[in-house]
Amino acid sequence: MKKRAIAVITVIVVLVVTFLIGTGFRKRTDVVLVDYSVSEDGAAINLGVQVSSPMGYIRGFKNNGGGVKPHYLTFYSTFGGLNSSFGTVNTFVLELEADDTEIYFNRTDGGYELVLQKNIETGEWERPNK
Repeated sequence: MKKRAIAVITVIVVLVVTFLIGTGFRKRTDVVLVDYSVSEDGAAINLGVQVSSPMGYIRGFKNNGGGVKPHYLTFYSTFGGLNSSFGTVNTFVLELEADDTEIYFNRTDGGYELVLQKNIETGEWERPNK
């Protein structure tokens, strides 16, 4: 009987830990750009972001641009459960090259939405006209 109880407890602990860690690998498709600023030398851009839903937080992102001019950013949930704020980050630094032109955020349909673009004439980063 003791062995069975230990086995059940072990299974429950494994499932709970898997859930708490696993949530941190979920892609967030509801991330919105709140504000941004470009470094003086133009080598980096600070992105202030948040989720648009009332539940959940962001812990990090991956740049799926593959070394091309546009940056395709995929954001990830925090670890610790559906509404855990453990490890929350709301400001990210994205390294830029002089010939970078666009920044996209991932969306629900598997695609990306343009959130910032570089004005070719002025060299300034700006939100796209919708």
